[in-house]
Amino acid sequence: MSPTPPRAPAPTGRVRPPDRREHIVAAATISFSEHGFHGAKLAEIAEIAGVSAPALYRHFANKADLLGAVTRDMSTRVHAALAAVPTQPEAPDAELAAVIDAYLTGVLAHRRHSDVYRWEWQSLSDEDRAFARDLRRASHRRTRDLIGRMRPELTKNQTDTLTDAIYAIASSPANHRATLPRKVIGPLIRNAALAAAHAELPDTPSTPTPAAGLLPTGRRENILTESVLLFAERGFHDVTIDDIGAAVGLPPSGVYRHFPSKQAILVAALQRTSERTTSAITAGLAQSDGPDEAVVRLAEQYARLCVAEPAIVTAYRRCFGALGEEQRAALRRQQRINVDEWSTWLLAARPELPPNAARFLVHAALDVITDLTCHTHPTDAATATAVALAVLQQTPLA
Repeated sequence: MSPTPPRAPAPTGRVRPPDRREHIVAAATISFSEHGFHGAKLAEIAEIAGVSAPALYRHFANKADLLGAVTRDMSTRVHAALAAVPTQPEAPDAELAAVIDAYLTGVLAHRRHSDVYRWEWQSLSDEDRAFARDLRRASHRRTRDLIGRMRPELTKNQTDTLTDAIYAIASSPANHRATLPRKVIGPLIRNAALAAAHAELPDTPSTPTPAAGLLPTGRRENILTESVLLFAERGFHDVTIDDIGAAVGLPPSGVYRHFPSKQAILVAALQRTSERTTSAITAGLAQSDGPDEAVVRLAEQYARLCVAEPAIVTAYRRCFGALGEEQRAALRRQQRINVDEWSTWLLAARPELPPNAARFLVHAALDVITDLTCHTHPTDAATATAVALAVLQQTPLA
């Protein structure tokens, strides 16, 4: 028998993990969530994933390619979870509840990062955008059909509105940091979404047509007004000082006489949004005689604000991630104050609610109003108010 040949020496250095791509995508999801697409750095993503920069580039050509992968993974995961929910031809209400539960499971499992691509839509390639849109439409189509079977008296526009509302409500825990045990959040938000599905909608909703109005004559206000429109349409990073100057008939130097930087314009614009939201609260409470009426007036006033100034609200949501950490913290503090005001009156009207449950419902109501009124095909203020009130006034949990 010939002697056994010597065994080759074991390879030295780090062994490449088989799931390296998944680690990179997970790290990118965190980075995009915390810093936005433009603020995220590939070197930091590689460090979080525990790989070298060359290793990252072996999987992804650039940051846009990585955002596309994050979007495709998220979209596929959500679509698969909903597709796994069995159909119940004789029980559309039960099937809808199961669909919402499946969607919520994903939101709560990845709460801080579950909807990254939604606010980075413009940064996606046409192909990645179409991929996410097609899967999202498939899920929405099923939900819309369930609502149509539950409520055959509704028009197509109304079932579309309630479908959008359900997903806005179910996604709302990802947009704030209030805390509750997951086993409490799930039923609370599912019941809120089901309440929205059964909301009594106005018979003849008004067409949401905000008046064009007049532009301010002051240069600074004019710059701010036009910047908000540009930020809402394109996002912060795709707007230049030249663009802003052209919109107000000034050279870039003229813009810089009023604001030291584009970032300063954004800060002023988002502070304006926060101030308008606070003013809407004051106006709503001034019209109220008690807690129940206060809840109604708060929803009405916020819906009217969103319909009257959709660009300022859209700019806030799309461009928040472009702010520095200190500026984001300041705006979050003001948002918490506003949410706490709403929650105080909701708790006065519904004392059976735990305080943090009230905060979750308020966030859901604010999100549903914002989504419905600042949509590509916006809903009128009365309809958005009706859906939000269904969320806030839902039957208490057993």
